[in-house]
Amino acid sequence: MAEGGDRLSLRHKQRAVIEFLTAENVPPIDIHRRLCAVYGEDSVVDVSTVRRWARRSADSEPGRAELRDEARCGRPVTATDERNQQWIDELIQEDRRVSQQYLADSVGISRERAQHIIQLLGYRKVCARWVPRQLTEPMKERRADVCKSLMRQYRRQKDDFLASIVTGDETWVHHYEPESKRASMEFRRKGSPSPRKFKTFPSAGKLMLTVFWDMQGVILIEFLEPGSTVNSDSYVRTLSSLKARIRRVRPDMKTVHLQHDNARPHTSRQTTAHIQQLGFTVLDHPAYSPDLAPSDYHLFPKLKEDLRGQRYQSNEEVKAVVRRWFREQNEHFFGDGIRKLPVRWEKCITREGDYVEK
Repeated sequence: MAEGGDRLSLRHKQRAVIEFLTAENVPPIDIHRRLCAVYGEDSVVDVSTVRRWARRSADSEPGRAELRDEARCGRPVTATDERNQQWIDELIQEDRRVSQQYLADSVGISRERAQHIIQLLGYRKVCARWVPRQLTEPMKERRADVCKSLMRQYRRQKDDFLASIVTGDETWVHHYEPESKRASMEFRRKGSPSPRKFKTFPSAGKLMLTVFWDMQGVILIEFLEPGSTVNSDSYVRTLSSLKARIRRVRPDMKTVHLQHDNARPHTSRQTTAHIQQLGFTVLDHPAYSPDLAPSDYHLFPKLKEDLRGQRYQSNEEVKAVVRRWFREQNEHFFGDGIRKLPVRWEKCITREGDYVEK
């Protein structure tokens, strides 16, 4: 178990990093991202704290900002002394779901002081996130190895490598996708009844969308005909269409690094042989890794977020809306999705192959 003093020294280290990067005119949001990459998301202060310390550093002479909290006058606060910090730390280590009130009652201090100690110790309570699969150690090692290989290639070629990536995937698009609970939030005066939201489900009407894109935008959009399935034959035809589209809309693209997941139609012998004939180079992609696939962490969530709460009467209406949505996205939107790849590869390496949450 780490001592409270170790955690405090880590905070002082982060303050020093913030002071240095602020002097280099690095924005607080980028400072926070770089801190997470080095120290890990669970050990880094939140963005608001980074902003506060950045303001303090900016107001001081470069290199002279005070990294330690100033001593306060009056009676010393004993509720947050080292003994209580260690006590609360041990209680949290025993039960990660323990409540602040239980900690306060156990130690014999106020809830506000217990919350302050929790912050001093660097803890924050977070919700569990759904992940595709419980990763085994070999899976984590595989993910980390793939990311290291991709990072080496990125460091050699920089943006030329990112510009050569064509990524693609499939997803269902429903005639009706229910509005999320957060999206339906509304302002109400104190005492007004809370709005109700009846539980609904996606409609039965849906289409399978296949999309390939790069830093400049969408290259190919296809919708699977009702009653059909994605198999090796259909995927080979899609890849042939992709090749033709690249020649037409990306005539200067000499090298294509194809990035897709490990679905069976994508990795069959027939598909692999056809990819070689097309002259594509397939980027290595570890299994169960949507957090490393731009369509899954960037494109599809934004698309479905904008389609939520809308009802469509036919497949043709859905197709028209989806195509219009892609046309409305500018080049920066697609470029941002691809540029997140090196950041996620680095985070995956730092987390020793575990999932990258954001």
